[in-house]
Amino acid sequence: MIETIKNIWPLIHRHRARVIGSMIFGIGMALIKGGQMALINPLFTKGLSPESTLEEILGIVGLACLLALINLPVRFFHFYWMQFAMNDAVCEIRTKIYSKIQDIPISFYTTTKQGDVISTILNDTMIYSQGISGLLTLIREPITLIVLLGYAFYLDWQLTLVTFALLPIMLLIFGFFGKRVKAHQADVQSRLSDMTHVIGEGVGGQKIIKAFNLQDYTRNFFKSYQNDFFRFQMKAEVMRQLSHPLVEFMTTLILSSVIVFAQVKITGNAMTTGEFITFIAIMAMIQDPIRKTNEANLKISQAQAAEKRIFKFLKVDNEEDGGIKEHTELSDKISFKNLDFSYGDHQVINDLSFDINKGEKVALVGLSGSGKSTLINVLLGLYPVKKGSYKIDGADSSEFTLKSLRHYFGLVSQDIFLFNTTVRENLTLGKEVSEAQIQEALKVAHATDYINELPSGLETVIGDRGLRLSGGQAQRLTIARAYLQNNDVFLFDEATSALDNESEKVVQQSLNELAKNKTVVAVAHRLSTIQNYDKIIVLKDGRMIEQGRHEELMTLGGEYKKLYELSVKS
Repeated sequence: MIETIKNIWPLIHRHRARVIGSMIFGIGMALIKGGQMALINPLFTKGLSPESTLEEILGIVGLACLLALINLPVRFFHFYWMQFAMNDAVCEIRTKIYSKIQDIPISFYTTTKQGDVISTILNDTMIYSQGISGLLTLIREPITLIVLLGYAFYLDWQLTLVTFALLPIMLLIFGFFGKRVKAHQADVQSRLSDMTHVIGEGVGGQKIIKAFNLQDYTRNFFKSYQNDFFRFQMKAEVMRQLSHPLVEFMTTLILSSVIVFAQVKITGNAMTTGEFITFIAIMAMIQDPIRKTNEANLKISQAQAAEKRIFKFLKVDNEEDGGIKEHTELSDKISFKNLDFSYGDHQVINDLSFDINKGEKVALVGLSGSGKSTLINVLLGLYPVKKGSYKIDGADSSEFTLKSLRHYFGLVSQDIFLFNTTVRENLTLGKEVSEAQIQEALKVAHATDYINELPSGLETVIGDRGLRLSGGQAQRLTIARAYLQNNDVFLFDEATSALDNESEKVVQQSLNELAKNKTVVAVAHRLSTIQNYDKIIVLKDGRMIEQGRHEELMTLGGEYKKLYELSVKS
């Protein structure tokens, strides 16, 4: 509980005036409820007495109405101010999680499922928000309970002690079930993130699922996760539902004990009927804050499991970004010297050294797993250099801020990613771009005609990951996007590998247009497309085994010639 308050306080600190005001009004609500209880005895006594005047009765009734009227704004501001602060805190947490997604290294996703991250930002924050609202209840209801018990103690301390004797058992029930709900909820959240991941695969993999007739397989796969989730969900629900009747039983036991002892007092003339009715009303009223406190305790127990996952994610280290150097136009070259890189214990790049001169077109060639795409990731700063050096115009890559480093490069990848928004917004990516520049980019990408044929042209929403476009159309859009970014170096990471021959031909023409008067680093699967490149780097097991132009490497008759002949045959 204390940990939850410590985590939430920095988020609601800027609303401390509202929080303090809400707490004050919460105390006011409790005092009003106590005042209403205090009116029961005189109202009962005066109302049944023939000696009472109308003015006396109207005075008591008027006071009761006044308390109810005062309670309206008090209750409103108590709930509104606290809920405002709590909801804003949850929005802040959700924003922090999304920002963290942008800031953590890409290597994080090699060990973490996408479903875990999505579940954290959606499901965990929702459960956490419900738990935070439980904090509101835990502030208000115990105060109400104290006020009611205080007035009960004033009426008859002996009967109140009977109530106090049974309250510790109630607290034990709260603690017992709260711990178990928290433990089961952690399992529920873990299974929910697994299920979210499976749902994501089911939506994103529709083409493969249908092509391989995997509908039954994926349904059964989902059901197994669903059943696992349901099983743990019901374990948590059993704990929740067992706690409610036990709490009701204890409150009934308290009320019954009070009635028995009160009857003894009335018989002995130690208590009036009015005092008895008031005391019973208080005992009945006490059930509500006890029940609400129990529910809040269970909500907070659930929230603590979600909170653990949320703040564990928020503590993940961000990308290393210790540089201060800003981007300037590439003037000389990019160089690698004795570069090594590994994924854990798996060495991917070994002692690699070569230069990429300004204006040069360099191709990276090799079999799958030779380190080509890894080198592209290193260029982009997606993986930090641990051994060897990677320099831009003589400055080590670590001297640049990540934003500045990445500003050097425009990426056109085989993994086509487009946002579920308009063509225009996918092209501009939030930059101020003129209509003439957009049309020039579409012309370079050979995309003008098909964009004009779309229902709303540039304002057409292209669907999730550009699914309303063909592969070739989507790739040409990414080329136009890269053109508008106007980076120093273009990175082509097997940009045509997923396209049919006709689409590949058009896209290759677009890439050639984009590459004019630019520095280019290309990972190529069709070696016929790089014959005119200035330099071809042949990689094998992360090592550079050959380097030169196409004609030189063909004359050499080594690995490149074998790869080229295989490419031509395919």
